[in-house]
Amino acid sequence: MWNLLVVDDESIVRMGLRYMLDWESLGICWKAEAANGEEALRIVEQESIHFVMTDIRMPGMDGIELAQKIRHRKPEVQIIFLSSYDTFTYVREALRLGAADYLHKPTMDEDEIADTMQKVISRLKLTSHETPRRTEEEKNGLCLSLLDPFTFPAEPLQLLPELADVSYKEGYELAIIRKRCDAVQENEDAEQLRFLSILHLVGKLTAKDWGGLVFHRNLREIIWIAPVRPHTGNGDMPSYLKGMRQKVLELLNVRLIFACGPSPCRDITSLPDAYMSALLRFPRNEQSDSFIVRRAKEYVDRHLLEDVTLARVGESIHVSPGYLSRIFFKEIGENFSDYIIRNKMDIARKMLRETSRKVYEIAADLGYSNPYYFSKLFKDRTGLTPLEYRNQ
Repeated sequence: MWNLLVVDDESIVRMGLRYMLDWESLGICWKAEAANGEEALRIVEQESIHFVMTDIRMPGMDGIELAQKIRHRKPEVQIIFLSSYDTFTYVREALRLGAADYLHKPTMDEDEIADTMQKVISRLKLTSHETPRRTEEEKNGLCLSLLDPFTFPAEPLQLLPELADVSYKEGYELAIIRKRCDAVQENEDAEQLRFLSILHLVGKLTAKDWGGLVFHRNLREIIWIAPVRPHTGNGDMPSYLKGMRQKVLELLNVRLIFACGPSPCRDITSLPDAYMSALLRFPRNEQSDSFIVRRAKEYVDRHLLEDVTLARVGESIHVSPGYLSRIFFKEIGENFSDYIIRNKMDIARKMLRETSRKVYEIAADLGYSNPYYFSKLFKDRTGLTPLEYRNQ
């Protein structure tokens, strides 16, 4: 039997959880419960506890601090967080701590709790054999590596064995989900918290209805890799996503857009192509550029007067230079280097009109040590030399 400790400052929540499930049938012993973090920590140190289910927000020592102390003293203990949608600033930290899972208190039901506990038990069995445990951040990074041919792992099914499940015998579907860019703009922290709410809800809905892996890129884009068939019955992914979009709108008041790959991938090595295809299928009247290209353009705008290279931009947004080069050209219609030059020449025209700085000084300001090369680039794009442009 696996020993469970439940921590919540509300006795009614602890009582509800205790009688919601037949814990013994899951192989779990309801070993103890606590009303606060201090009491829970004493129990963990005195008793043999395998996993702790704890509320995130509590008076005194909250769930995050409790998890930190448990991880420091007994890293093998698994942590399951109980959260509400208004506590996602804490959930972000929970993910960094390597939480086994987290449950949404207002909507969790018996099946969801049972599935979560079975998943944690599977993880406990692995850790009992000294198998290294990945944090959620590490797993997210591994999932992202499946989307880029330059980072695609040599043995993906060994690193992510869930993708070798029999449910994928017909292949892999891929979808990308984003918040509509015309939604209400918020500050960066609020945007991240809202995104975590969306990610959590999408993960729970897809796990219950269909299956697959849900992960994110830079807290801005959700990627879902799924079997061709849902858990039960039949269905197509676009229709399912339309229904899920409505649920997210009702629960979080957020409008989503999505795009799917054109067809299932028969082989897992085709996922990078499916991701690229899905990126290019987003409706242009709703969102013009992919998140990756928007981030790249933002970096260029901030650092245009510096030595901007494809490698530096790729490193700043966590994609390979080759991948960035291809998607940039497909979406913008010009090479990355041409985009840099065009923007620099726009600044050069402004400086020639509005300042009295010499041509070689303007060239140096824009990162061109050779003023003759700068003048050639300028004439290629304007039809005039810098002095002709200034004097016209």
